[in-house]
Amino acid sequence: MSTTLAFPSLRLTSPGHMSIAEQSLPKLREHEVLVKVAACGICGTDRHIYHGSYPATLPVVPGHEFAGHIEALGSGVANVEIGQFVTINPNIWCRHCQACLEGRPHLCSNMQALGVNLDGGMSLYCVVPEQLLYNVLPMIDPLKACLAEPISCVLHGLDRLEIKAGTRAAVFGGGFIGQLMLQAIQLQGATEVILVEPQAHKRQVANELGFATIDPFSEPSMMTKLKDLDFTVDCAGAGGVLTQCVNATKPGGDVLLFAAYPQGKALPIEPYEIFRKELRLIGTFTYPDTQLRAIRLIEKGAFELDSLITAVSLEEVQDYLEGLRDDEIIKAVVKL
Repeated sequence: MSTTLAFPSLRLTSPGHMSIAEQSLPKLREHEVLVKVAACGICGTDRHIYHGSYPATLPVVPGHEFAGHIEALGSGVANVEIGQFVTINPNIWCRHCQACLEGRPHLCSNMQALGVNLDGGMSLYCVVPEQLLYNVLPMIDPLKACLAEPISCVLHGLDRLEIKAGTRAAVFGGGFIGQLMLQAIQLQGATEVILVEPQAHKRQVANELGFATIDPFSEPSMMTKLKDLDFTVDCAGAGGVLTQCVNATKPGGDVLLFAAYPQGKALPIEPYEIFRKELRLIGTFTYPDTQLRAIRLIEKGAFELDSLITAVSLEEVQDYLEGLRDDEIIKAVVKL
């Protein structure tokens, strides 16, 4: 393929400043492939990068949730072929630091990621190291296939919780991750999963999927009854949600901190409650080994995704990063 071909990319040059620009295909290095991007999800982390509250290397083409078809191969590529439909694990691990050597590569101290430190998927083409590629059945909708990355993160978080069948839980925050979390917890065998979410359209989506919901502002009496749950999950990353999770969790239970709070943000919390109730406060960050499971679940149709996804164009991305459509949609996915 000629490297003179120009194609559109969305480039973030500094916090709050991005534009669509034409760029030429780069030359592929050893063990790299060129992916023609079919779809790329817009993530909360992309929003933090856009606002400068998440560490990234700028300028960069954002987007770490994407899927597409292999268009060209660099030298030494042996395990994939042109035309294959793939999804991408965006994280590149050094394989030499202590975390990598201890089998926790997602905690790599030298990690780089497509869409964060290197150009990502909000572009018609993206260069991807071969080891980051995962095959997907060709008939799967790219708007769903690109969601293997966030589903992988959810699965890793739930692995950290070690969920048992028959448990009761609440998810705080009904954005896309919260909606995925509801469904994944139910798939793991929980008998009751409640969504706590102030926005009506997000509660409606969860209600239509069969989940009970609570508006924490208009239903304060329901919040006081929300207690003695086996575990709670903070998918909101705002206000006093973490304290609400602590209050709603039973003695000996678990609180999963899933939300990506902005770097440097501090929260008021009462350590006595964690101490007295002997709670486990569990962090979770990206994932090391769950992408194949996520792809299988997508291929099987285990998640209801149609009601969560809105297809958008590259020209609309900045509006979503600025939160201008938050009261209308759950998950924006760029269709290329």
